[in-house]
Amino acid sequence: MTDYSKRQLKALNRISKEIEDAESHLARIEDSVPDRRHRTAQHETIKDIKSILKHARKVGEYDAKIDAKADENEYVYVEDEEGVIKDLEKEFKDLDDRLSKLTDVDGYDIKRYREEHHSLEKAKEVLAKAGKLK
Repeated sequence: MTDYSKRQLKALNRISKEIEDAESHLARIEDSVPDRRHRTAQHETIKDIKSILKHARKVGEYDAKIDAKADENEYVYVEDEEGVIKDLEKEFKDLDDRLSKLTDVDGYDIKRYREEHHSLEKAKEVLAKAGKLK
């Protein structure tokens, strides 16, 4: 039997890791020479944002499978999830703040990607539907 609760917890942890990676790339942009495009760091940040959405979709998918198997006796990682979810809410807020503070020169590619795709917003919606974010 597949343990979807465990997979869901792993996906939540991966989202947290991707947010940390995105913040480290943003720190590289913020700490370097002003008025540079920072193409590599911007590209890596965009990849992290895409990965956040991918793992959020997995959380939603696993949540549906957990609901479908709700009648079976399966261990649910509620205590483990609570800490991760609290951290995720704070990390999403911090990431949004840092992304909004990027200048047009330093974060051009990131800003353009966010305007076109809205990946972080979609990830938040998926997690909210799965009951993992408020």
